[in-house]
Amino acid sequence: MILQEYYNSLTFVALNELLKQHSQEKIEKLLSTFECTQNPDLEEFLTTPSKAIQSEKRAITRTYLYLELQNNTLIVVAYFTIAIKILYSEGLSKSMIKKLDGIDKNREAMPSYLIAQLGKSNLCRYKIGLHILDNAIEKIRESHQVIGGRFIILDSVNVQKVIAFYQSEPNSFILLDKNTLEPNVKMYYPLV
Repeated sequence: MILQEYYNSLTFVALNELLKQHSQEKIEKLLSTFECTQNPDLEEFLTTPSKAIQSEKRAITRTYLYLELQNNTLIVVAYFTIAIKILYSEGLSKSMIKKLDGIDKNREAMPSYLIAQLGKSNLCRYKIGLHILDNAIEKIRESHQVIGGRFIILDSVNVQKVIAFYQSEPNSFILLDKNTLEPNVKMYYPLV
């Protein structure tokens, strides 16, 4: 129950809404409160002004923030970013391509939803990963109801603990390539 109370205490807001209501300077200051020493790429995307804000302004991505008041200062404790992406089938088995596409085992490119960023700050007081992932999938499902689409993809660091998190219930992402030694692995989540 404490976790649900914590989740409910956070302010959940779209970055594009903040940009409509406040100056870019004020938003940059807010985004700079996000710290993530475990994954510098997550921190850099949000805290480098030309990345998250410019991607938002150009309608390339949509970023959603979880804000918390700590010591009379509003900080970003977690966020996720979603986008639309083309998944190229090179390297995938014919059966996997047909499963993803739904029709053609020879499809070379398939539209998909992308969870581009998903992370929590060092200052986040509770485990929030599953909550963030659930909300990202929920936002994508809202688009799915309007325009369709067959699956979500994400790139995960190739660390068993992280992969196991994405594979766990209730979301159950599936590895696209189980035999990779690359630093990142692609995973998918079927929407149909």
